[in-house]
Order: sequence, then C-alpha cells, then structure tokens
Amino acid sequence: MSKQIFIDPNVVRKPETLSFPSIPVNQYQKTVKEEKKNFTKTYRKQVKAV
Repeated sequence: MSKQIFIDPNVVRKPETLSFPSIPVNQYQKTVKEEKKNFTKTYRKQVKAV
C-alpha cells in the first residue's frame, strides 16, 4: 500500500459552486397557547415518571 498520497492543490482549490435545496427559516407558526398545551402534557408525564 502507498504511504504517500499526492494531492494536487490546483485540483483541490479550484473554484466551485455548491447548490442545495432551500432551507426554511423562521417558519414556526404555533402560538403560545398551543405550545403551553403541548409542553404541559410533556411536563406532567416527566413529573409523574419520577
């Protein structure tokens, strides 16, 4: 097996463009009332388990 690997800097450092699907940002739409209902159940389950 080779102990040395040649890496050509011209190939490694060539300019490129990355493209990927869009990432949704600030898409959270739940209200405080909805979250309170959700997390109250979670909290009660955790407290009951102890």
